[in-house]
Order: sequence, then structure tokens, then C-alpha cells
Amino acid sequence: MAVRASIMASEIPLASPEWALEEEQALLAVLRSGRWSFGEQLPAFEGELAALIGTTAAVATNSGTMALQIALEALGIGAGAEVITPAYTFVGSVNAILGAGASPVLVDVDATDLNISPAAIEAAIGPRTRAILPVHLFGRPAPMAPILELAQRHQLAVIEDACEAIGARWQGRAVGSLGDLGAVAFYPNKPVATGEGGALLGNDPELLLRCRQLRNQGFDPDSGSRLQDLPGHSARLSEFHAALGRVQLLRLQASLLRRRALAEAYRQRLAGDERLQLPAPVAAGDEIAWFTYPIRLQRALAPRRDAVIAGLRALGIGCNVYFPPVHQLPFHRDRHRCLDLAVTEDAGSRCLALPLFPAMSEEQVNRVCAELLRLLKGR
Repeated sequence: MAVRASIMASEIPLASPEWALEEEQALLAVLRSGRWSFGEQLPAFEGELAALIGTTAAVATNSGTMALQIALEALGIGAGAEVITPAYTFVGSVNAILGAGASPVLVDVDATDLNISPAAIEAAIGPRTRAILPVHLFGRPAPMAPILELAQRHQLAVIEDACEAIGARWQGRAVGSLGDLGAVAFYPNKPVATGEGGALLGNDPELLLRCRQLRNQGFDPDSGSRLQDLPGHSARLSEFHAALGRVQLLRLQASLLRRRALAEAYRQRLAGDERLQLPAPVAAGDEIAWFTYPIRLQRALAPRRDAVIAGLRALGIGCNVYFPPVHQLPFHRDRHRCLDLAVTEDAGSRCLALPLFPAMSEEQVNRVCAELLRLLKGR
């Protein structure tokens, strides 16, 4: 059976998960089994995910945000602690820190690749700093060498937010496997899509046990052990999601290759247009797990960005702002310690995400580019 793309509202959606007969069969098998939670699929999915990433184990959760929160809690990072993370990220990164009871410290990103700036991290380290939470933004590996060096020098934990980056590699190593703990997510715009869900990845048996306890009300059924210092959460991944994830993992490499080809098609079509700033070339030894195609308009065109997005949507082309800087969101405004965020604010005013999903054709890429360029001309 051919792989299908889910039908979305737009003619060319921003993202579209793929599925085929194998996903249908996997879901139906769980339905008929009567075991919809904590059955055979969850440990199988966790084992296959850990093998793919190259960690000792994985602990699946109901979202990537909850995976990040549990990682912080498992490491003992809560009230009174500060966690350094970029201001230019999906808000879930910061919400996870708040959920753990810690205080986010928002720092700037690099102007070239929009990943967290190691220099900004170093400037933000203070007496209350306990962890660095780098984000592999837009599926692009963050600069892990200086981040890990800073963490070691200052005795800080590193929790990787790889929620947008499953399958990405830094210097040949899978992101999510480089810090104390890593988190991935399975939202429908990701290369592995289960609808909702996330997972923690790590190598420390004691930390992983605490993660399993925290995701299940403080109790781990496999070991029969209970937490004594924290209550835990109801954050399990269902058998349906795990079964879907197992099939999706088998599609991952093909999905990443197709996404890479689409990103290259965008680059070839838009390169040389001075009105646009395209994603930076990937660093040697790194691999991007594309889940959208983020571009920046030239600064003079920033006031027209939202009108361009509206124009593309009116033509049936999915498009969005990725991301509003966290410190500019209503709840978060003036609530967190922030350093200079000039690059973040500049990117937040100019960035927009174009459609990218495996079932997308190069003809659709050409149409998106043609309509984008036409709108930029004001016609």
C-alpha cells in the first residue's frame, strides 16, 4: 500500500504526517488486544527508539514538553535553580522549566543559524545556574562542543531539547544522546509522528528509573519502586501511540532523505534573491532533520512579513511565524531574567516557515516559491 499524506485544510499544508496500511494494522491490533496502556508496544517502542538514537534506554511520555519537565525533575532541578535556554524557541522549552519549578534565563541565538549562542550562555551563568537546555532549533544541531565544555567547567547539567530534531546528527552522533538527558517529540509535523507524544533519552540507569517513576505517578511497575521526594505525573504514552511510533521509526530514514531533498529544492529555487535570507549551510559532520523550511525576509521587508503569510494562506499554502520570541508572549513578558536578545528579536520579526513534508512534490515547492516571490513584489 502506498504511503499517504494526511489531508489538511490547506492545498499545500505547512506539514502533513504520512501513514499507510502498516499504521492501520498496528492501531487495529492494539484496539483488538484490549491492552491500551502499558502493554507490549510501549517497551518495544522505547527499545527501538533507544537503539536508533544510541542511548541505553528511552522513556516515552505524552509530550515532548513533559519529557523536558521530567528530565529537569529527575536531575533535581527545581525551585531556586536557574536554567539557561534560548529566547528564540517554541514556548514549550520554557514552559517545561517553569513546570519543574525552576526559573528560565533567556539568552540570545547565533545570527547565522539561530541556535543558542555559547557566548550568551557563558555570560548568563550565575550562582543559581544549574542547567543548560539547548534547543536543536528547526532540526539543526546546536553547537554542542562549547555547550558541553561550559557545562563541564561550571558543573551544570545539559538537557537537550531535540523535540524538533529526531534523526539529526551532530558530528556523526544523534542529537538527544549528547547531554545528561535528551527529549524528542512526535507531534504530527515531526519526522516521527504519533499525534501526540515524546520521549526521554539517556544512559544513566538511576536517572532513567527516576524518569520512569515520574511519568507514572511516582511508581515504576517494572521495578516496583516508588519515588519518595516527588509525586510524579500521569504522563504515560498509550499503546496506540507506541504502536504508531514503531511503524513511523521504520520510515524515519526515508523521510529524512526526502525532507533533505525538498530543502535543497527550496534552496535552489530561492538562492540569490536578496530579499530573502535562507537557512545556513549545514556544518561539516552535522545533519539536519528538516521539519519545516524557515526563511528570513530582509530587514526592510519585516513590516510586510505578516501580510505575506496571510497572502500565502489565502492561496491555500500553509505558512506560519516560527517562532514568536518567548519573552514577547503575553504571559512571559517581563517575567524572566533575560540577557541581550537583539538577534532573537530581529529573527522574530523576519522569520517565516514554508511547507515541508515528505509527500510534497517539487512542483509544489516551485508553486510556493513563485507565490512567495510574487507577494514580495507586492502584486
